[in-house]
Amino acid sequence: MIFKELQIKNFGIYQGEHSINLEVSADKPVILLGALNGGGKTTFLDAIQLVLYGKHAKCSNRAGTAYGAFLASCKNRSAPADAEIMLNLSFLHRTENRVRHYDIKRSWRVKGLEAKDKVRVEVDYQHDEHLSQYWDDFVNEFIPLSLSDLFFFDGEKIENLAHPQRSSDLVKTGIESLLGLDLLSQLQIDLSQVDKKRRAGNVDQSVMSKVEACEDEMGQHNIVMSDLKKELAEIEQQLSDTNISINKARQAVRNTGAHLIEKRDEFKFELGAVEAKLKLNKTEQIKLAAGVGPLALVKDLIEQTKEQIRLETDARQAKVLDQAISVYDEKILTALKTSSAPEQAIEYVSHTMAEQAQARQQLTSVECYLNTELGIFNGLDERIEQEEKQRQRLKKEATQLLEQQALLQKQLDTIPAYESVKHLITELAEYEATFKNLHTRLNQKQKLLEQATAKNNVLSQRYTNLLAQQNKDTFEQKRTIQVSQHIKKLKATLQGFAEQLVSENIERLQTLVKQRFDVLGRKSQLISDLKICPTSFIITLFDTSGNALEPAKLSAGERQLLAIAILWGLAEASGKELPTVIDTPLGRLDGKHRSNLIKSYFPKAGPQVILLSTDEEIIGNYYKQLKPYIAREFHISYNEQDKTSSFNEGYF
Repeated sequence: MIFKELQIKNFGIYQGEHSINLEVSADKPVILLGALNGGGKTTFLDAIQLVLYGKHAKCSNRAGTAYGAFLASCKNRSAPADAEIMLNLSFLHRTENRVRHYDIKRSWRVKGLEAKDKVRVEVDYQHDEHLSQYWDDFVNEFIPLSLSDLFFFDGEKIENLAHPQRSSDLVKTGIESLLGLDLLSQLQIDLSQVDKKRRAGNVDQSVMSKVEACEDEMGQHNIVMSDLKKELAEIEQQLSDTNISINKARQAVRNTGAHLIEKRDEFKFELGAVEAKLKLNKTEQIKLAAGVGPLALVKDLIEQTKEQIRLETDARQAKVLDQAISVYDEKILTALKTSSAPEQAIEYVSHTMAEQAQARQQLTSVECYLNTELGIFNGLDERIEQEEKQRQRLKKEATQLLEQQALLQKQLDTIPAYESVKHLITELAEYEATFKNLHTRLNQKQKLLEQATAKNNVLSQRYTNLLAQQNKDTFEQKRTIQVSQHIKKLKATLQGFAEQLVSENIERLQTLVKQRFDVLGRKSQLISDLKICPTSFIITLFDTSGNALEPAKLSAGERQLLAIAILWGLAEASGKELPTVIDTPLGRLDGKHRSNLIKSYFPKAGPQVILLSTDEEIIGNYYKQLKPYIAREFHISYNEQDKTSSFNEGYF
């Protein structure tokens, strides 16, 4: 199935008539539509779903509104009161080994607060009365409503599908539709109805009134259960929308720094502690400066001082010894002369004594002004080395403290004034309160539904017991019992067949979803395996150690990729070549995940892929990566003067 053209008239934000060519080629399957928020992207997606599915369409803003009232609300506000609202979708579809051209036109006019639509279907440009009258029944042959979520979805809301319960519901619906199990379920219901009717027809009149009363009560109770299920679905949708709003509000709070307001006092306390440490550090450095540390700057002078002390010590010793040695020298020379020693020896001794005397005279002439001992320098080098190490430690500590001080001061400077962000904080608090209240309501409704289901089981059992209270042992009664037994066996056979069918196909789906997640994810070793329970359809992930991995432990982007992998795997398993329409395709994904989607998913998501992007998604390199696969690109822009959005060729 390939969309050819969509025509919109006076629908939503589109006033007047507008059309867009949606034709693609095999090598270029992508159509790229860009629009700002509120420009008409979601309305475009709603238009496609509404023209196809009518009252069963899953439109974005319908919620619990009655179909007639919803159609009336879709009328463009600036269009004339009696203006026609029209949606026309042309597409090609292969049937009976032949490609046919279909035109589906759905139109209506608003009368009061209600509207009733008309459907006109043309096949190969010829009006088909039968299809026009029963289109809502035939549309499932083209794109089954139960599978529409696989091909038409909102990228921002898709992360919620990674929730175990929601993903199991999606997988269950997809599996049942793909395998035709919905027909088996309906057959089970029909068989139960046949059984009840036959048994009810053979009940005594005395019991019949009780049977009818029980049937009435069951009917009323079924309405209650239906209403509860509808309310649950609406609450879950509101929860999903509120969760998206909370994430956006949190991002807005974070962007302005408002989330740090509550940490202002904490930052101030930490800053005060750092400044106190800096003050203490400075005091210790001053103390060190008053110690022996500065002497390390005059090491040469200290060495000179030591040398001077040594000279003065030698000089003092020389002065004391000079006189005694001079007398001693004279005695030796006199003894040598009287002993008739050789003249040469006497002359040599005399010369040596004169040299020694001259050396002593030089020492005694040294000026002594220090008059101290060398011991005053004992241990000085060790103290200088110790204090130098302590000084370096204090300098390093001061540097770290200054960095902490600068960081804390910067954080304090980025914290905005409370009044300037009060509205953002209030908005986030309101969304969170709404989310909490919705959760409370959801739990209450779930309990009520559980109670209603239990009561329904009691009523069903009572109904069965009433049917068994038969007083006539007739042939027809025996025949009814036989038919009832056969129906029971047939239902058991159908159930077994359904379980076997699921079991045989679930493994292929597991493999497809795991492969698609590996292709999309940037952490190739994030999960080692993926299993789908064939009865509950709950998906279980396993990490590289073989342990079960909770989806909550995945990042928001990874949960979105998991949801896309589920949709992609189901869509591929369906074997149906259908268009895929994605609103806000890149959501909150990071750059790497976005590149993986653009390169690996969008060009392969189907034979025709329509992407509805904002100006912050498919841009720059992402646009360049996707460009080779783009068949057509449009910009949906709003004209203030004409009060309408329109389709213009070319992207942003």
